[in-house]
Amino acid sequence: MKLEFEVLKFIRKYNMYEEGDRVLLGVSGGRDSMVMLDILHKLKENLNISIGVAHFNHSLRETADQEEDFVNKECRKRSIPFYSKKVDVKKYAEENKMGIEEAARKLRYAFFNEILDNKMYDKIAIAHYSKDLTETVVYRLIKGTGILGIGGIMPIYKNVTRPILSLNFENLEKYVTINNVKYVVDESNYDTKYARNKIRHEILPKFAEINEKYEDAVFRFSEITWQYREYINNKYNERVVFKDNKYILKIENDFFDSEILRMVFLEFGEFPPSKEEVLKILTMKSKGKRKINNLSITKEKNMLYISKEVNTLGGK
Repeated sequence: MKLEFEVLKFIRKYNMYEEGDRVLLGVSGGRDSMVMLDILHKLKENLNISIGVAHFNHSLRETADQEEDFVNKECRKRSIPFYSKKVDVKKYAEENKMGIEEAARKLRYAFFNEILDNKMYDKIAIAHYSKDLTETVVYRLIKGTGILGIGGIMPIYKNVTRPILSLNFENLEKYVTINNVKYVVDESNYDTKYARNKIRHEILPKFAEINEKYEDAVFRFSEITWQYREYINNKYNERVVFKDNKYILKIENDFFDSEILRMVFLEFGEFPPSKEEVLKILTMKSKGKRKINNLSITKEKNMLYISKEVNTLGGK
């Protein structure tokens, strides 16, 4: 079966797109994103969707402008709408005291969502594939995560979709060769000062010594965790309501309480607290209060009321 139809099968399995959806593809010009662009361009009739391309120029390399021009030309060849934005990410990171990777991701997704709103797109498509998934699983395991996070990146989360997530490295290389897909090489992908590159180039080759098909093995594991997340989502909907700018969580004194509490933090865009901190929150006495990660938490009997702290100026 052609790889594009493997992707079509994967998209339909996870109900990524509805008929008539306008999908904005995040395309850097690298191999993975150009494969995604080529495949979705071929599949848009089957899926009854329309596509556009967003390119974020990070201004981090001398070739950044050339890469933007390359993606623009490839879109013109296919008559695909093209949107781009150029930002000095390094300067932004320094001014806001954050890492370059974090700053780049924040600015990139802000740009994607800006286009989504202004140009009336419905979904974003990102070109993560199974090796990116493996990296994320390993990274989160090393840094510390729970069952909710160990599944790594998901096929669809809110308005972000990953249509080629099921493809492995061998698939991508084969597709590029057969279809003569042009792309640019990002040298920073080989810089092992970045944690994810260290995992990709130094740790994952050791995995391959044990199992050449480790990407497929991790993908199968992740699919199991995605089913678990779906179950947790159902529990979340049963136990959590949003009212008067507060999330109200009913505590049932079971395993799912902690997972659902972490999900509430994520809904606020805050990093979930540690296992120990979660336990302290759940076992507070009635009328107890805590403040953590910019959130105010109050307990009333078996209910938690969680809201975002509002900073005021001038005593107003």
